[in-house]
Amino acid sequence: ATDPGGGTGWPPAARRAVLLAGLVVLFGFLAEQAADNWAALHLERTLGAPAVLGSFGPAMLGVTMGTGRLGGQALAVRFGERATLLTGALLGACGAALAAVAPSLPVVYAGFAAFGLGVSVLAPVAFAVAGKAVTDRIRSVAIARVAVIGYGGFFIGPPLMGFLSEGLGLRAAFFALSALLLIVGLGVVPLLFRRSGAARHGGT
Repeated sequence: ATDPGGGTGWPPAARRAVLLAGLVVLFGFLAEQAADNWAALHLERTLGAPAVLGSFGPAMLGVTMGTGRLGGQALAVRFGERATLLTGALLGACGAALAAVAPSLPVVYAGFAAFGLGVSVLAPVAFAVAGKAVTDRIRSVAIARVAVIGYGGFFIGPPLMGFLSEGLGLRAAFFALSALLLIVGLGVVPLLFRRSGAARHGGT
């Protein structure tokens, strides 16, 4: 394939597409890790659940995120990558908000289920979008850069959630996750597809 940068380096649109895809992965992994590490404490401290019921929170997240990972690419093929990312981010945001305001354990579990299904599709679909946004010559490097940016979410998420919960409480911390996913869905995802389209056509 012809390098749109003329062999002199990456075109600006490709760099921006990789950065934005990396941010989607970063925020997705951040949300996953934050919720997974603090779900049980939210159930136990906020709603007074015993430890055995508190453990159902991370278990629910694990099951739904695993399901979403397996089915996310099929959804992207059927409905399109943009629709899948937007729906995933908004579903995750709704799930986090529901977990934040939930008055009872069943409602929290439902929130965690929606959250897990939503956020689970963000990373794999964003990787696919990044790969399609660049030429064959730089695709492997582009995917590696997305991974470097995105995997920071594993390290940022849990301490950030702890900082917010210490200062504002766990309900507010889950609201913050909801707000973050809204920003991803309504802000980062549209920019990603605008830049990835420009990159495919050699634009700037």
